[in-house]
Amino acid sequence: MIEFTRNQLNQRKTIAIIFVVFLFLALFYGFFQIQVSGANKYYEISLRNSVRQLTQYPPRGVIHDVNGQIIVDNRPSFFISVIPRTITGKTILFLAKIINEEPDLIRNKIRGRNSFRPVIIKKDLEYKTVVQLEENRLELPGVLLEVEGKRFYPPDVYSPHIFGYVGEVTPKEAEKRHEFDPGEVIGKSGLEYTYDANLRGVKGMQFVQVDAEGRDLGLFSADRNIDAKPGMDLYLTLDYKFQQFAESLMVDKRGAIVALDTRTGGVLAFVSKPDYDPRIMTGKISSRVWKNLQSDTLHPLYNRVIQSRYPPGSTYKLVAVLAALQEGIITPRWKSFCPGYFKLGRKTIHCWKAGGHGDIDLLQAIKGSCNVYFFKLGLKIGLETWSEYSKKFFFGKPTGIDLPNESSGLVPTVEYFNRIFGEGGWTRGNLANLAIGQGELLTTPLQMAQLAMIMATRGVVHTPHFAAFLYDKVNDKEILFPVKTNYVQGVSADIYDIAREGMREVVDGGTGWRAAVPGIEVAGKTGTSQNPHGDPHAWFIGFAPYENPVIAIAVLIENGGGGGAFAAPLAELCLEKYFYGRILPRAPVKKDTTLTDTLSIIIELDVMDVPRLEITIPDTD
Repeated sequence: MIEFTRNQLNQRKTIAIIFVVFLFLALFYGFFQIQVSGANKYYEISLRNSVRQLTQYPPRGVIHDVNGQIIVDNRPSFFISVIPRTITGKTILFLAKIINEEPDLIRNKIRGRNSFRPVIIKKDLEYKTVVQLEENRLELPGVLLEVEGKRFYPPDVYSPHIFGYVGEVTPKEAEKRHEFDPGEVIGKSGLEYTYDANLRGVKGMQFVQVDAEGRDLGLFSADRNIDAKPGMDLYLTLDYKFQQFAESLMVDKRGAIVALDTRTGGVLAFVSKPDYDPRIMTGKISSRVWKNLQSDTLHPLYNRVIQSRYPPGSTYKLVAVLAALQEGIITPRWKSFCPGYFKLGRKTIHCWKAGGHGDIDLLQAIKGSCNVYFFKLGLKIGLETWSEYSKKFFFGKPTGIDLPNESSGLVPTVEYFNRIFGEGGWTRGNLANLAIGQGELLTTPLQMAQLAMIMATRGVVHTPHFAAFLYDKVNDKEILFPVKTNYVQGVSADIYDIAREGMREVVDGGTGWRAAVPGIEVAGKTGTSQNPHGDPHAWFIGFAPYENPVIAIAVLIENGGGGGAFAAPLAELCLEKYFYGRILPRAPVKKDTTLTDTLSIIIELDVMDVPRLEITIPDTD
């Protein structure tokens, strides 16, 4: 039998005491870590099991016109979300049956997610589906029924190319920008896209207590909630009644009308036709509807005002005028004889007026839109000077309007022609063609309205824009957008005055006489651009009043024919509506007017200002 001495027993007792003390110290340290220093951390962990964080989406800001009229509003819409961490396979099957979706759709949306953060499953629920969900609420743990704002347009509001549309964040967008939640609604195009950050507002957070199965037991603590901040309201520069009138003029037509405030660059009217009903974009868009829009041969999704590129025709002769005068290439008294055609090498180029304009000076050439005069003028100017002045007037680049996907157009240069045709592969005929706004030159209707504004202001360029100001409802204040102003460099005021006088005479008895407005002196320029795919495009650009301009306008009708015959009358109606708020009564047709007289007027209008490059084109076009 082993016996321990007293010293050995004391030694073992000391070791045991030390061990017990150390054990208690360790336990004390652990409890201290959990209950004192780490209390907040473990409290938050425990809350995750009993408290759910719900994102609160703020109402999207409303869009108003210049008079305060609401033109894009919100209406409540229900959507369903699930909590990936708590939802079970059985619940998925039951939920799928109620919302009439495949269970795999739900599984795919929550695949790879094992959190308490809700994932949106379906939006725009029908009322009967909402009732079913509420009736079975206790049988759907981990399922949330929520409400959000859905875009609403009053019955008489269209203009989809202005407002654009909103849609759900795609997985790619959510991955790229982490502030977005899957299924969250953001601006996809138009003003909804440009001002999305302002219109969307700031998300909030709400804390709800749940049981072990994830069922809602009510608010956890109101003090912890973070209120959502509603989106700002956007006020525009356009009067929507004027916009509606301009749209009515383009029913059953293809083309564009755009009007700008010459004092600020604010958009007064912006019409692209054909278009589509914006209401089909407010909810879930069926694949059939989207496919039909994309495959429509009239291209209703295409914004013709800023995306379509057209030869501007004779409206572009103004650039040649300003370049030639400023460079001292000609004076206003320089004359040229127009026999109705112009021979350039082996090619015969025709003026629109078969009999010719005779011996005319610059103002007469502008007034009558003589192609022969401008063919010769273009050859005198030269391609380098012509391209330089085209760029001076901001062609070949976007205007900077507050809409996405604006086209730059195309201004041909020596380098461009050398690249396309090879050095020596292009001729003086290319340059003659450019001088009358044909050939490789391409512009947008907005760029042509900007040119009209430049002519009105003698070189002052205000960036076109829709937004006047934002209204911050949270802080009750307006956030103004400063007017961005630029200037055409190197063109003197007296040169503008000569060109402006020519534009005034265009409307006062020239090719654009149908744009004349009673009591308002209008200046303008007609144009008819050739189109290899059909009838020529009809153009008119102008401004009014002549002395103190307030509005610049551009009208384009695809395959419309003569600019003086078809585009100018629409500009006149727009200007009447703008200045008088109504359409003035028309003078009755004289009773003694013969059919021959009427036909001669129609023929005269139809051939007005039509550039013809091939001798085979009939004289009457």
